[in-house]
Amino acid sequence: MKIAVVGSINMDLVTHVHHLPRAGETIASHHFELIPGGKGANQAVAASRLGAHVSMIGMVGEDENGRVMLGGLTDAHVHIEGIKCSGTTGMAFINVSDDGENNIVLVPGANALVCTEHIADNQSILKNSDIVLLQLEIPMHVVEYTVKEAARLGKLVILNPAPARELSSELLTHVHTLTPNETELSILTGMPVSTIDEVHAAAQKLLSGGPKRVIVTLGEKGALLVTADEATHIPAFRVEPVDTTAAGDSFTAAFAVGITQGMTETEAATFASKVAAIVVTRNGAQPSLPTFEEVQAYSF
Repeated sequence: MKIAVVGSINMDLVTHVHHLPRAGETIASHHFELIPGGKGANQAVAASRLGAHVSMIGMVGEDENGRVMLGGLTDAHVHIEGIKCSGTTGMAFINVSDDGENNIVLVPGANALVCTEHIADNQSILKNSDIVLLQLEIPMHVVEYTVKEAARLGKLVILNPAPARELSSELLTHVHTLTPNETELSILTGMPVSTIDEVHAAAQKLLSGGPKRVIVTLGEKGALLVTADEATHIPAFRVEPVDTTAAGDSFTAAFAVGITQGMTETEAATFASKVAAIVVTRNGAQPSLPTFEEVQAYSF
């Protein structure tokens, strides 16, 4: 089974701080790193390390960061024929606090140059895949085009709606699975999400737009898998978090891998929860992503 990932590729500039800065506050970092990231690239590497055959469509810059990103994807056995070089590579400025929380500012760079023509030029990648994964760090009209094209080709479309923005009704009708976190769910629906019942109600509102399932990631509270027929709470695996960067990306990728391996949706979501739990015990985006063997061997 093959997975195509269409999305962003960034170099993460990560500052480790004792606490996240408040408005107007200047603080010193006690550690700095350059780490390959971007939600699309994170999901591609995560799925590949878990054993999937993964091809990626996206863009990097004609610069050193772009060369590093392509090298990292290749090392992770991600097929990069669908990645074009133009402009400057996207960047993410990430603050990570000592308790593992983070905030992120994106500089789109080459990600903003991804266009529908580039997707059309790489239609064979979509055609030869079973699942298409997308996020929202490339232009929205490109996401919409890709989702409709993948659905036309009969592919299962999984959309991680991050960073959250308004989703058109036409887009939602072609998406099979949505994987927002609590904050994104609230932004997408305009509804409160303070309790599991509220999360369920908000997820049902998204379902009414067309998706077959919504999986809401809830951090240390696990995840809620919602379909038209039922809602299933997926417990979190208890760990001591170090860095939550890429936790959501790893969850989405691992769920897709689980589905390709014949797991039920509940089994795939549980597998994804385990993968995300491992990720938050490690620093960085792509360096934190485990192999399938590591997941199988990990003891909680």
